[in-house]
Amino acid sequence: MSEDRLNRIEGKLDDLQEAVISLARVEERLVTVFNRQSNIEQKVNGLSDDVHKLSEKISSAYQERIFWILFAAGIALISRLIV
Repeated sequence: MSEDRLNRIEGKLDDLQEAVISLARVEERLVTVFNRQSNIEQKVNGLSDDVHKLSEKISSAYQERIFWILFAAGIALISRLIV
């Protein structure tokens, strides 16, 4: 083999080595992005659960207010009929 041919093969191997290193870096970035996405997804799910719990509390508080309004109106009606 000639010296020129060996130099070309060596250059191609260097290019392949750089490509493999670049692929490894891209893979590391992808893993990092997927981990961040997973963390964000867990936080969003937690916030969704919190919102659901708050909506249940608001719903029950609304029903309780209606009960007390009707109760007070009933007491007022009874006291008005008595007097």
